[in-house]
Amino acid sequence: MKAWLLGFSLALIGGGLVTWAFLSISRKLLRLGAKRSANQARVPAWLTGLVERTFFTLLVAFQVQGVSTAMIGWLAIKLASNWNHPSAPNEKATRAHAFLALLAGLISLGFAFVGGLICAGHIRVGT
Repeated sequence: MKAWLLGFSLALIGGGLVTWAFLSISRKLLRLGAKRSANQARVPAWLTGLVERTFFTLLVAFQVQGVSTAMIGWLAIKLASNWNHPSAPNEKATRAHAFLALLAGLISLGFAFVGGLICAGHIRVGT
């Protein structure tokens, strides 16, 4: 039970915080604003991240075969949906936002993977 609590805490809370910090710092360094349009309905990024980290943490924890392939497929779907986003001011900004989304997805799924390994007992922390 302790491993599950630690694994999910790392994946959900730690992954969310690190991903948010990465995006915030990267956007400031690259002078990119957050890519949002008030006229468009959208799913909040934090909710998408929470769902993806929960789902993939469980798949890793239960040692589902092909989870790594599923993670890469999920990133490809997310990247494809972000690539030609209509609210970006120009092509360079669109590509920069899409690439940051890909990197943020890798970070998020990395936390899900490690969290799942902790849940499964493959990584022991503070015995």
